[in-house]
Amino acid sequence: SSGINAEWPLRPGKNTNKKKKTIDGSIPNLAPFKEELLLEALNQTEAKNELKKQRKKKPLIVVQKPKAQTTPVAAAKSVSAHVTISQCDIIVWVIDIRSPMECFCDKTFSELSSSDKSVVFVLNKVDLVPKSVAHQWYSVYSKKARTFVLKSTEIMLTECEQIISAYKATLARFGGAKPFLSHLKQIPSTEEKKIGIIGGPQVGKSSVVSTILKQCGRTKAKRSTMTKLSDNLKLVTMPGLIEMEYKGLLNVLHNIHNFMNYPTEVMMALAQCISKQDAMFHFTLPDYSHPEGLTDALAVRFNLYCKKETDHEAVGRLVLKRFRDKKIKFYVVCENGIAGGVIPEEQIQDVHRLMFDGDALRLNSSEVTLVFFNNT
Repeated sequence: SSGINAEWPLRPGKNTNKKKKTIDGSIPNLAPFKEELLLEALNQTEAKNELKKQRKKKPLIVVQKPKAQTTPVAAAKSVSAHVTISQCDIIVWVIDIRSPMECFCDKTFSELSSSDKSVVFVLNKVDLVPKSVAHQWYSVYSKKARTFVLKSTEIMLTECEQIISAYKATLARFGGAKPFLSHLKQIPSTEEKKIGIIGGPQVGKSSVVSTILKQCGRTKAKRSTMTKLSDNLKLVTMPGLIEMEYKGLLNVLHNIHNFMNYPTEVMMALAQCISKQDAMFHFTLPDYSHPEGLTDALAVRFNLYCKKETDHEAVGRLVLKRFRDKKIKFYVVCENGIAGGVIPEEQIQDVHRLMFDGDALRLNSSEVTLVFFNNT
């Protein structure tokens, strides 16, 4: 065509004399049976191309070999407390110190008293109540049996934390286990004895087991349900569950997902069992009419309105979430506590860094029981 130089030089470095791949490859011309070999190579190439076309049309069917059936290892769950009591010689009863009377069962205690068993009470979660309340509840339970205060944790130590200095920081996660474990080891026994952990739901039974193992220097328990602590002591790592029905605020925390559907009723019950002064102090509220005006005062405080009216359900859910996340610390008043009862100094030294001298939301156990029992 005009305007285009037919003799335009090609770009340097670009090879235009590309040779197409031939089927004969490196077969010499004088090779015997060359035609048969070329025909066989041509047939193989056509077969490969046909196979590629079929693979594109139909996806490959991957045949998986059946895996060998292995018996799954069941997670450690609680068994009945009667099984633990019958199998063990020393019974450790875990009590939630926020509401100890809800976690106590007269029938189980009478069963332990009639049998030849050593009973030890553990007031768990001591970091969630004021120090004065812990002293009062200790005086109540120390009359029944030997009692210890404890702050347990589920966090296990790693092998590295037992060697480096981070082990000291890890000890701040729990406290009170040293005097408790030394008491268990000092129990006179000529034969091998078993220690069993019992308690109600959500009181921290598994955490107490983990805390005992950490205090003994164990990173984790074996898969067996028995762990040796000393020459004459073995710990049953599967705790025993006491079947009981909570009737106070522990019932709400244990069944928090169900009570989230009835936040208004929970707030009405909560308003009946706390005083006006405590509500104003812990929720930072102005003066209001107690108890019917608590929900309205909380709506003003947290700006919870729906169509310019108080959103009672939003207020109830907010308070329930704060209880669940332990942002609101509470305790049940101890009516039978001894005024001069104190925790021994050997236990205070191991747990004093976790206790506080402040205040928490004060609840009346009898009023909470009546209200929540009707709701549930």
